[in-house]
Amino acid sequence: MNLQHSSCAAQNATTHSENTAKHSDFGKVLRVALELGKLGYSEAYLSTMVRASKKIGSIVELDNPSMTPLYIARLKAMDSYKANLCDFCKHYCDFCNIPFVKPKYRRDHKLPNVPTEEKLNLIIGHANKKYATIYNVIKKCGIRPVEVGRLKLKDLNVVVA
Repeated sequence: MNLQHSSCAAQNATTHSENTAKHSDFGKVLRVALELGKLGYSEAYLSTMVRASKKIGSIVELDNPSMTPLYIARLKAMDSYKANLCDFCKHYCDFCNIPFVKPKYRRDHKLPNVPTEEKLNLIIGHANKKYATIYNVIKKCGIRPVEVGRLKLKDLNVVVA
């Protein structure tokens, strides 16, 4: 993982958050994100943590987390998401030496719905040339859409038949 890149992503998300949050010190959130980055947490996790902290911090005070579990419990969201929000709050509180009892939520570990090859070919057949190419790369290489978005021309070894 590129720590410098992760730090920049966390800092950009935090800078945006500082402009809109009411209660929280997002400098602390940034420091938490940087420390988690040093521990190997992914850039996506850090970015999500900063955004979630902004959302929570706009309603309840992160430095006084007594209302945080109630706020999270009342959210209309899946328990997996609520568990992640609690994890983020726990990271923040641990970093700031604030006591926080993390509520327990059951994480759903559902298997993804994988379409059949026939359905994939139908989708590819009806897509325009650009998207048909993208879908074929995803199908044949087994990479995620976010990884396709990060591909550069130099990453490809094109063989013309």
